[in-house]
Amino acid sequence: MNQSLIQSLQRETEGIQAFGQLLAEERDALKRGDFQSLSGLLTRKVELGQALSRQLKAREAQMGALGLRAGPEGQLLGRQVDPAVADAWRQLIFAARTARDGNALNGAVVNAHLDFTREAIQALRQHSGGDAGLYGKDGKAAAGAGGVSLAAG
Repeated sequence: MNQSLIQSLQRETEGIQAFGQLLAEERDALKRGDFQSLSGLLTRKVELGQALSRQLKAREAQMGALGLRAGPEGQLLGRQVDPAVADAWRQLIFAARTARDGNALNGAVVNAHLDFTREAIQALRQHSGGDAGLYGKDGKAAAGAGGVSLAAG
């Protein structure tokens, strides 16, 4: 049973590392401004996330059958922990923390882009005296108070 758990831990670790690779590709696309490729990356991330979720459930069932569980800080808890299981667990935790950090970095990059865009829009609004010439969330041009109506003649 320990060997089966070790194999599950290794497969999950490989899946998390693959997810981390997708995060790196996403970060590169964000840095290059290649926002078109983000949709495909998102699809791949969702698919991999679903596969990881299934692996997690299977692994947790295996761990439960062996009397093992994860502690609040990610430590492996149980009466008798096989050293090979503990090693595979440490590799899994390391991969998960690396992916978490990559995801946080991507979030920071996205937030920086959003902040820049908000500031640019605010500068345009201040310069134009309102929303004149800007598009709203619905994709239509905002009608500014100082606009000229062609129908007014």
